[in-house]
Amino acid sequence: PLGPGLAAARRVGGVRHVRGVPGRLRHPFGPGWALVGDAGCWKDPLSTHGITAGLRDAELLARAVLAAPRPGRAQLAALAGYAASRDALSLPMLRVVEQIAAHDWDLPRIRALLMELSSAMVDEIELLTALPPAA
Repeated sequence: PLGPGLAAARRVGGVRHVRGVPGRLRHPFGPGWALVGDAGCWKDPLSTHGITAGLRDAELLARAVLAAPRPGRAQLAALAGYAASRDALSLPMLRVVEQIAAHDWDLPRIRALLMELSSAMVDEIELLTALPPAA
């Protein structure tokens, strides 16, 4: 039932977007605290990946904390492992999302960028599905 109305629709203004806010990674842990999702790795919302990254990071962080629940060297090593995993998954996506969000691409370039984005998401899925079941 929406088809005829949508077919007759006309744009009434320009396309709006926000440019110029670079993505960033923050150090994701310290004594008594840790960051997940956008708190530790901000990327342009164009990716629509914020909640996914937050849930991914929460899972990886929870596993690190459960592996070494007491403060000390083992916990620092586990949290460093969490940070390394988060960075390895986040950086490729961060880089490609910034290029997409710049809106300075043509059709062949956006196709390649979207393939890179898809590849980054596949890497994330492969890592998460390879995790052993939580105890």
